[in-house]
Amino acid sequence: MKLESKVAVVTGGARGNGLASAKLLAAEGADIVIADICEDMPTIPYSMSTPQTMEDAVEAIKSAGRKAIGVKCDVRKSSDVEAMVKQTLEAFGKIDILVNNAGNSSMMAVADMSEQEWDEVLDTHLKGTFICCKYVVPHMIKQHSGKIINISSVGGTRGFGLGAHYCAAKHGIIGFTKSLAMEVADHNVNVNVVCPGTVWTPMMQGIAAFFGLEDAEAKEQFLAGHLFQDREITPEDIGRTVVWLATEDTRCITGQSILVDAGWTCKAP
Repeated sequence: MKLESKVAVVTGGARGNGLASAKLLAAEGADIVIADICEDMPTIPYSMSTPQTMEDAVEAIKSAGRKAIGVKCDVRKSSDVEAMVKQTLEAFGKIDILVNNAGNSSMMAVADMSEQEWDEVLDTHLKGTFICCKYVVPHMIKQHSGKIINISSVGGTRGFGLGAHYCAAKHGIIGFTKSLAMEVADHNVNVNVVCPGTVWTPMMQGIAAFFGLEDAEAKEQFLAGHLFQDREITPEDIGRTVVWLATEDTRCITGQSILVDAGWTCKAP
């Protein structure tokens, strides 16, 4: 196993891409901390994870033979993140891998968007990535090693209508990653980005339901840009890329964006 004895923190890890990443990191030998908000947000038009969701995720990892804990954590709040990092260090003594996966979305025109709707998306994705790195990076510098994998999106490489807040946040994560990679390279810390295409996660299902779309109809619309039409991008596809970036196979890769988008951006202007 390539990650034996490593400790990984996965934000937004109770379901979707985060849970798939956590399970696959564990399958390679890592012990896991799942950090998740476990409560709904006022402007997000679908249900978020719950304490039960997180408990089930932790038990799934433990049942596979790895150590795991779940920590209720709103990544927008420094106090929550600082407490989560402290709890991780008390439980495992170190943090080797940080996966900044926590995210959400709503869809609306800029002219109709409130500041709260903007803030809840920007603060979760971009501010949350910053805060988690702020509290984890000093420990990685001290141990002179670490892998940080931030989750952006194809929306971080191009825009799409009704998603200005989401795309702004995801573009920001890519820029943040490049800058942080330059800051910590001398400390043997790699920082990279995974940019998924459309993955049929609870977030995407919730957005489709908000617009009154059935799964089949929504998938046809949301997956239309993918070159591969005979397969879907799964959470496990994202998780496998996260695991790859967390291993020493990628020791000379940093500051890069890895697109897992079934060729979507290949044909995009």
